[in-house]
Amino acid sequence: MTSIALLDGGLGQEIYQRAPQVSSRLWSVAVMLEHPDIVKDVHKDFIRAGAKTHTLNTYPATPTRLAKAGLLDSIDTIYRQAFFALQQAIDETGEDVDIAGCLPPLVGSYLGQPQRSFEDMKAEFAHMARLQPDVDVFLIETMSNTLEARAACAAAREQGKPYGVAFRLEADGNLRSGESLNEAMRAVADYAPTALMLNCCDPAVLTAAMPHMARSYHPVGGYANAFKSVDDMAKGSKADALEAREDLSPLVHTERVQQWIADGALVVGGCCEITPAHIQHLAQTLEQSHAIIKFSQLG
Repeated sequence: MTSIALLDGGLGQEIYQRAPQVSSRLWSVAVMLEHPDIVKDVHKDFIRAGAKTHTLNTYPATPTRLAKAGLLDSIDTIYRQAFFALQQAIDETGEDVDIAGCLPPLVGSYLGQPQRSFEDMKAEFAHMARLQPDVDVFLIETMSNTLEARAACAAAREQGKPYGVAFRLEADGNLRSGESLNEAMRAVADYAPTALMLNCCDPAVLTAAMPHMARSYHPVGGYANAFKSVDDMAKGSKADALEAREDLSPLVHTERVQQWIADGALVVGGCCEITPAHIQHLAQTLEQSHAIIKFSQLG
C-alpha cells in the first residue's frame, strides 16, 4: 500500500473569507490579529478533514512585508500567535499531525527575479525559520525563481528538519522568472529537500508537469489552487481581487489529485480556494487504497 503525505488546503484564503470585514495586503495575518479564533477554527476544520500536515498562518508575515506594513515590531507576536492557534487546534482535536513552518516568497507571490542577493535572502529566510523553532517540518512555497528557492533551501537545511520546496509554474510550464522546470529542479537538487513539489498552479499545469517531475526526483508532489486568475494580485492588488473557479468541486479536485498520484506524486493537498470539504473528500477517497501519513514520515 503506497503511503501518501496529505497536506492541508488553502489556509490563508479560507481564513480571509471567514472575516469579510478585514481587508488587507497582509491577508490572513490581518485576520489573525483581530480574530484569532477564526484561525484556530480553520485549522480544526482541516485537521478534522483528515490532513496530516498543517502549515502555520504566517505566509504574508515575512520581515520584508511586515516592514512595508509598519508591523515589523510585531513579528515575534505574530509568529507566536500563529503557533498558538495551530497548537490549540491540535490539542482540541486530539489528532497526531505535523506542524509545518512556512517559508514563502519574501516580497509577494507571483513575482519574477528578485533584485536581491542570495545571502541577503538566505538571512531573511533564516530569521523566519528561527521564529518557528517548534515546528516538525518546513514548507517552502510558491517559489517563482531559482535564486529565492535556493536561499530558502539553504536556510531550511540548516534547521535539521525535513523540508519541502514547491515551485509555481505559469501557463507555459515555466516559472514566472522564465526559468524552466528542469532548471528549477536542478537548482535545488544539491540541497536534497525531503520532497520537491509544485503549488499554487492551475491544476492543468500541475497535471501536465507531474509525470516529468516524478521521473526526475523522488519524492515529488503537488497542490494546486482554484483561482480564476492571479494576475491582479501579481500586480499588487489585495486578496479581495481573487475569484474562485466554479468548476473545481471536491470530487473534481480528488480526481485530479488521483491522477497526480498515478503519475508519481507522494505529497498532495490543496492551495488557495481548496477548502476543508475538498480535503475531506480527498482523504476519504485516498484512505480506501493508500496509507495517509504526515510529511515528516516520508521515507
